[in-house]
Amino acid sequence: MKKLFVRTFGCKTNQYESQLIKELAVKSGYLLVEDYKSADVIIVNSCCVTQSAERDVYKFIRRVARDSDIFKKRTLLIGCYAEYIKQNSLYSDFYLRLAIPINVEFVDNKNKYTCVDSSCQKEYISSFFGHTRAYVKIQDGCNNFCSYCIVPFLRSNIYSKPKKLVIDEIENLRKNGFNEIVLVGTNIGKYSDVTNGHNYDLVDLATEILQNVDVKLIFSSLEPVDINDKFFSLIEKYKDKIFPHFHISLQSADDYILECMNRKYTAQECKDKIMILKKIFPGVIISVDLIVGYPEETKERFNNTLNFIKTLNLNWIHVFPYSPRIGTLSYKKYKNFVPYDTKSRVREILQLNCVLGEKYYKQICKVI
Repeated sequence: MKKLFVRTFGCKTNQYESQLIKELAVKSGYLLVEDYKSADVIIVNSCCVTQSAERDVYKFIRRVARDSDIFKKRTLLIGCYAEYIKQNSLYSDFYLRLAIPINVEFVDNKNKYTCVDSSCQKEYISSFFGHTRAYVKIQDGCNNFCSYCIVPFLRSNIYSKPKKLVIDEIENLRKNGFNEIVLVGTNIGKYSDVTNGHNYDLVDLATEILQNVDVKLIFSSLEPVDINDKFFSLIEKYKDKIFPHFHISLQSADDYILECMNRKYTAQECKDKIMILKKIFPGVIISVDLIVGYPEETKERFNNTLNFIKTLNLNWIHVFPYSPRIGTLSYKKYKNFVPYDTKSRVREILQLNCVLGEKYYKQICKVI
């Protein structure tokens, strides 16, 4: 029996997909191990939205090589970084940066499950190892094409899981002891499933779940454009069954930068929606994604975002330094240019997080 170790980097969607890989692997006769030193096969489920995410992959593989005989192991790189490497033929660059003469198998997103089970027909899990709440992937793919973002190129297949399959999956997870369900996907606000002539969007799906399964629902990252009146009505009606934490993909609160990023909202529009959330849920926890150091972000524009955060008293900021990604509109326009003081801006946000109470609120939300 081959021993398998799975290491996951990146988003909640990746974490769900790793869970599915583990379940498929067990069905195919693998033994899951918690220590990579004893594994025969190592799967690295990767992310590449930033250069930091790439570095994590190299660090981990080097650590495996340092702590064990990696030459006797089968090492597979799956997920978005593998897709990025394959699309841009970056194999030589990968091995140059890795600096270890081993063979790594690159598996693109389309074939990520076939490395353990060639017969996988649907995305469906029955547990979530090491967690008290379960993630359920309802959607994949994005076609927003924000100027900085590589994701639409790596997950270009727009897909929504059928409503019945989502509910069946959640019902089974509930039977297995999971009372809290996190809906995840590349862009969950774009969920769309046609069943019996009716087009079910995210709110419709959430309504069906809450009406049929006794669980508390949590939404993963939401785009500001998808937080609308219909969504507000949902959370108003089911506020006792929805966990009061909303993570919003803000990215910037300067209108010029938002336009450069090809984001389809203004800072004021986002502020208005956050204020409504606060009105519906007194004590609601609001966190946001933020990119600092976008090529045209001046100190003044950065301060506009900083003041936005302070004015709204947000609970924490998941901050990223801008990372040039080959193939994006930003890369075509700015190449590898990044403002010289990007790191200091990141530090300023991290310091603000301490004031906002990031550690405290993450504990409440079980954010690990």
